[in-house]
Amino acid sequence: MKEKEKNITLLSRQCSNIMIIDDENMLLIAIKKYLMAKQFKVIICSSGKEAFERLGQEKIDLLIIDILMSETSGYEFVNCLKKNPALGHIPFIFLTAKGMTEDRIKGYKIGCKAYLAKPFDPEELVAIIDNILLDKKNIRNIVNIKNEIQSLRTQIYNFGHYNRDLNFTTREINILLAVSRGLSNKEIAHNFNISVRNVENYITRLLDKTCVSNRVKLANYKYLVQKGE
Repeated sequence: MKEKEKNITLLSRQCSNIMIIDDENMLLIAIKKYLMAKQFKVIICSSGKEAFERLGQEKIDLLIIDILMSETSGYEFVNCLKKNPALGHIPFIFLTAKGMTEDRIKGYKIGCKAYLAKPFDPEELVAIIDNILLDKKNIRNIVNIKNEIQSLRTQIYNFGHYNRDLNFTTREINILLAVSRGLSNKEIAHNFNISVRNVENYITRLLDKTCVSNRVKLANYKYLVQKGE
């Protein structure tokens, strides 16, 4: 595994809360110790009732659920979980001593991400957990959010920069407002009785002044211009 991937995996483990639900205490403790040694944050519960109480107190990113619990089966637990809008989205892995195909199908039909039959290799469990937590779609969403935040920061800076330093001419303000209305360069040229080349020059100048890269972002400045009028 490359160094960057290792760092991402480690960060994912350290920032994620995993809840294990199993009424076999020895197995519960053994899994917890193993996962904590791999840098996971782990919460253990010995029943579905206890798990629901903890779910109301903790933010959980992944559930590991034993199917054959005495009080509430894993299937029953998940069915109750799905009825709660605040909890139904949490991904889960099923653990069970039953390895029949029909049991696996039943588990997948109610949304389990993986199905491990006891006894299982703990390294396989770790690999499954990492894949779920590092789902490519989620990573893309995180990247997109970071990009949006950076874009907003840039806009906020540019707005403040405009208030301090920029002085638009009357013609530049009129061109900017025309751009914000979605007019093409040809339409702007016609409205102001100037050449298309002159419109292009004005827009280039506005982009340079505002430090933005396109007309859509430039249009955001209309609020400041209108406010200053």
